[in-house]
Amino acid sequence: MVSRWCCWCLLVCGMVGAQTTTDGPEEEAGGGLISNPEKTTEEDLRVLVQQLMARVDKLEKESEDRGKAQVAFSASLITSENWTHHGPFDTDSTLLFKKVTTNIGNAYDPDTGIFTAPVKGLYYIRFTGCVGNSGSLNAALLKNDVNMFAIYDTRGTHGSGSNGMTLVLEEGDRLSITLWATQSIFDQSRLSTFSGFLVFPM
Repeated sequence: MVSRWCCWCLLVCGMVGAQTTTDGPEEEAGGGLISNPEKTTEEDLRVLVQQLMARVDKLEKESEDRGKAQVAFSASLITSENWTHHGPFDTDSTLLFKKVTTNIGNAYDPDTGIFTAPVKGLYYIRFTGCVGNSGSLNAALLKNDVNMFAIYDTRGTHGSGSNGMTLVLEEGDRLSITLWATQSIFDQSRLSTFSGFLVFPM
């Protein structure tokens, strides 16, 4: 909004300047938008406005891109502070990290457990889990259903594991955590977490 007001102010100034003309020789353009402000024509003003509006559009697009580049999320598996075991199940299951602490950019969906990259870039992703009552935890981070990294712990209930990785993600790539069949995980709203952030856009 401020940039557009600047454009209109410049336009008004240019129109005021166009009211005064001289018979002197036209000056050579020195890299400016108009060669001789004292001989400004309607066509000169039209070109000036087009150039200014193009610059405003570019700045607004860059500002929008910077907004998209602010991406970070962190969520815990369980919202309750009660000690809660999840699993084991007969089939693989996507973990839904329900207690969302941070979700800048709204790219993580707690209803599906899926993080969707809003822009192409380098991301850092981390997953931490505590072993549930099955006595073993084996879970993996999937990128578009492809296993990228995992945690594995068989030390018994209350053991834990953590792993992380930098990943180049395309816009629209989807990340989720899968708990493999016969495994379990537990949480108390802050022990088993799924987090990530955009390091830089590409």
